[in-house]
Order: sequence, then structure tokens, then C-alpha cells
Amino acid sequence: MNQNDMNIAKTFVSESIGLLDASMAKIEHCAAQMSDEQIWWRPESSINSVGNLLLHLAGNLQQWGVAGVSQQSDDRDRDSEFAQREIIPADKLLDLLRQTVARAKSIFEPLDESSLQEQREIQGFETTVLGAIHHTCSHFVGHTHQIIMLTRLQLGDQYKFHWAPDVDRNKIPV
Repeated sequence: MNQNDMNIAKTFVSESIGLLDASMAKIEHCAAQMSDEQIWWRPESSINSVGNLLLHLAGNLQQWGVAGVSQQSDDRDRDSEFAQREIIPADKLLDLLRQTVARAKSIFEPLDESSLQEQREIQGFETTVLGAIHHTCSHFVGHTHQIIMLTRLQLGDQYKFHWAPDVDRNKIPV
């Protein structure tokens, strides 16, 4: 293994952890703007609530990023993540997700090129450790954007953006 490969492995792990952290900040920002009832609001009965998505993110990250990467046993009940209808307070959901993110990050951090290439079978799929991390991080980001959209649907003009460019709106060409 050459030094370049080690740097690529560490960069991949660092970028993956950065995606989880950035997504968590956006999720927490959205949750802070909503009540528990809004967290569990569904625009239609067939569409998931933010609460369901938070349970799902914790379940997927636990299965792929924690148990899958570290080869621990996993007893995920994926269907229950979407079947949940009773309100679980936002602080409990966020604590669950924060703890899962922390566990995943602690497993990702020491990985090197060799370990990223190791084979895994997760949820019936053959992949590498790198593939498992890539899958779960992109999955996490995708659902983060759904959470943002569900928050914006409910709050409309009251939605506070997590970040916006610092520009003078009067100088933007039309």
C-alpha cells in the first residue's frame, strides 16, 4: 500500500463522516422548527412523516454502517420504522439518531484502504466496506432532503433556512 492510497482511504472516510455531520445539522435544524405533532405529520397517508424518516435513518445506518461494516449481528425491523404512527418525541428520535451516527463514525474513523476493500453481505447485498459506507451516507443525505422538504411544506414562509448565501438580493440580475 502506498501513501497515496492511505490518503485516499482517509479522505473517503473523512468526507463520509462530514456528510453524516452536515446532514445531522440540517435534520436538527428542521426538528428545532417543528412541534412533535409536526414531526409526525404526513401530507398523505402513503407518505412518510419526518418521524418515520428519522427512525428509518437510524435503522439503515445501524444496519449498514454499524453492524454491516463491523460484522456485528443485526436485528433491524425495517417495516416497523414506517409503520410507527404514535408520536415519539423529537428529542428521543434525535437522541437515537445522534447515538447511531456516533457509533458509525467511531467504526469508520480507523478504516484504511485494506479494510475498505473487505467484502460484506448486508441486507442480502454483496458489497465492500467502502460500498456500504457510500450506500448509507448517500441514503442518509437523500432522506435528509426529504426531511427538509416536509419541514418546508408545513412551515411555508416561516421556514428558516439552515444556510443561504450572503448576497444582496437587490443586486441579483433578473
